[in-house]
Amino acid sequence: MKFTYNILFLIIFLYSCSGNTDIEDNLNCTLTPTLSTEQVSNILDTSAKFDGKITSPTCENTVTSQGFVYAKTTLPKTDDFVIEVNGENISSELSDLERNTKYYMRTFFVNPTGEYYGNQVEFTTAISEINITTKSIENITINSVKTGAVINDDGGGEIIKKGVCWSTSQNPTINDNKLEDDSQNYEFNSEINDLTENTTYYVRAFATNENGTTYGNEETFITQTSTYKVELEITGYTDSCGVKADYFYYEINYKFDDSDIIFEGAEGFEGWSYSHSKEGTMSNNLEITIHLGQFDPDNPNETFKGAYLDNMSIIITNSNTNEQVLNSSLESLFICTDTAYKNIINFNPKDGSYNIERLTYEF
Repeated sequence: MKFTYNILFLIIFLYSCSGNTDIEDNLNCTLTPTLSTEQVSNILDTSAKFDGKITSPTCENTVTSQGFVYAKTTLPKTDDFVIEVNGENISSELSDLERNTKYYMRTFFVNPTGEYYGNQVEFTTAISEINITTKSIENITINSVKTGAVINDDGGGEIIKKGVCWSTSQNPTINDNKLEDDSQNYEFNSEINDLTENTTYYVRAFATNENGTTYGNEETFITQTSTYKVELEITGYTDSCGVKADYFYYEINYKFDDSDIIFEGAEGFEGWSYSHSKEGTMSNNLEITIHLGQFDPDNPNETFKGAYLDNMSIIITNSNTNEQVLNSSLESLFICTDTAYKNIINFNPKDGSYNIERLTYEF
């Protein structure tokens, strides 16, 4: 009987000791989680990296949700943007953020006892590059052209400057020639002036925000070559130096730069007058010859002896600007004992200089 009581006492003692340990464990457990939020890293225009640490409570081991919350307003909560991440040391790579925007972020933990949040950190996403398109080239003249640009995306920043830049070398920058646009429009037109004729140019649109200057696609063009109109007035005679020719005959050759020679011929009798007009493009030189009677000093003949060209004049006009660049009389040509058989006119459009030479021969 005594043995039975001893066994019963031992059982009661062991049970009592076991109950005391559970009570101590309950007294030492944590009721709430510990949360810390680290500074945001790898911040770009639309992405960033979140890091934090969450130590779960030990009194209640049920986890409903945990991770990060963020918003554009302070003290974000679980009804804002939520990223759920399990574990103690947590991190998340976030994308699809708005550019140049301030955000607030903190860790969070939810269990049956409530919602808990870590310290709040803030960050601002970066400004990205501008996306800009150079408009196609239009209305090319000898010294001007029209282009422009469309800003498709401002990069999330403020457009500080915009316009077009150009050069005779590829990939022009704002350190070359430039024309700024002062409007507030994201699409604009630009007219570039004071260009050199018959020259290859390269042009790009540009725009600048806080992130820097971005250039659009490159367009290229060649300015036009000026068109010039030559007008000649010539009167022919058949009776000079006491000798009478049957008729007079002369030839005119026009050569605009390196183009093919343009030929004209005319014949007539005493006092007949002619007006000649030709147009051509040039940028370097124009040569005109007026040759009487096909006279050849290497093989002189008297076929047109007595023929005489007088009252001659030349006018050269820039057809693009309607400016007269040369207006001059010409010396007479004749075939007699002394012969003046050819006038040669050279005109330089670059500086407006000219030279008129008369070729002569003595029998």
